Amino acid sequence: MKMRVMTLAGGLALAAMLAATAGVRAQQEDRSRIEDWKPDMLHNIQVLPKDITPDQLMAVMRTWNEVLNVDCVFCHKGQVGQPWSTFDFTDDSKVRHQVARLMVRATNQLNEQFAELGDPDQPMKVTCATCHRRNRHPETELPPK
Repeated sequence: MKMRVMTLAGGLALAAMLAATAGVRAQQEDRSRIEDWKPDMLHNIQVLPKDITPDQLMAVMRTWNEVLNVDCVFCHKGQVGQPWSTFDFTDDSKVRHQVARLMVRATNQLNEQFAELGDPDQPMKVTCATCHRRNRHPETELPPK
């Protein structure tokens, strides 16, 4: 974007954006320290492979966070901004936790049922992103033309 004349309002807006960016960077740095945590042992694994490692599990969870555009507290018991080590990841009393398992089962069933579709080298694969596309609710409308 080209700016020819910096007005007072434009200067104030730019200053506000820079301040907000600095705040976001600080939050991201704090968040990255929180996100270094991973469990030593896994418990209550029901829909993911039983031999999944903590590193693999954390990669799956981060993918789901991105695909649904949510934080861990969307499904798990914990408090936003607190270290993950304080969360109760084994508690599955939240309905969203149960829905997530249901959705994983449905996705796996679709992929098994239609495994022969597509190229043998690149079989069709349904993922959470197929419907969610960074939205906690699946897209049900056609995208605009």
